[in-house]
Amino acid sequence: MNIKIINRSFVVPGELNGRRLDYLIALFNNLSRRNARNIVEKGLVLVNGMRITFPSKKVNKDDKIVIIETGEEINLEPALIYEDNVLIVVNKPPGYLSEKIGTEKGKAVNEILKRKGKSVYPVHRLDRETSGVMVFARTPSARDFLIAEFKMRKVNKTYIGIIEGHLQNKKGVLKGKLLKTGEYAVTDYEVMKELKGACLLKLMPKTGRTHQLRLQLAQIGHPVVGDKKYYNIKKTKIFFQRQALHSYEISFVHPETKKWISFTAPIPEDMKQLIKSLSL
Repeated sequence: MNIKIINRSFVVPGELNGRRLDYLIALFNNLSRRNARNIVEKGLVLVNGMRITFPSKKVNKDDKIVIIETGEEINLEPALIYEDNVLIVVNKPPGYLSEKIGTEKGKAVNEILKRKGKSVYPVHRLDRETSGVMVFARTPSARDFLIAEFKMRKVNKTYIGIIEGHLQNKKGVLKGKLLKTGEYAVTDYEVMKELKGACLLKLMPKTGRTHQLRLQLAQIGHPVVGDKKYYNIKKTKIFFQRQALHSYEISFVHPETKKWISFTAPIPEDMKQLIKSLSL
């Protein structure tokens, strides 16, 4: 898609309150309605930080419209970060399952890799809406080694998250029982940046409980922005299409070489735009 964008960012004026999103995109960029619809349908438009893919959405006065990427289509499939004979490391986009379990429906990373001729064994999981770096084993022995490393807490993980509100302490530890499960969980955190009604956090989980970060943050009254499961999003003033949580870095011992290795996945564009829209 090669479309010239004049205004990548604009605020809806009062006289255009209630008009369709594709109409505004076309108007502010001197485009045909067809091209404007294509931009929206390809997931290139944020309205107040939320990715919108239906052109007929009605926008309101003072809504902030941002076109996040032009010149090419967004690649929504997992991006390969590293590969050798026993490991594959990918950058998982939001919306993908790590693997299908039970009756879960949707696209799964392991299935995508298998269709590309890369049979893998999952060794850990990311929530469907969480993006970022993820590791798969390519052999049973590598799988067994990595699963054991995860269980013994020898794998270092760093997440980037955007939470509602501001924390009193800029650095600290979240620890205690998770109210939903009764399991004990520990996470180190550090405030990277204070935003409008929110914080950008670095999170380093020391235990590996299901939904650990989301549960811990919700329990202290600072849920992850966009978390529909552990926060009543009707109460929020920050709208985001998914939970604003990203697996940024993972470090561990290589199953064969026994050398310490580390991989990162850059903060995705939708979270970058949310940070930008909330910056003080």
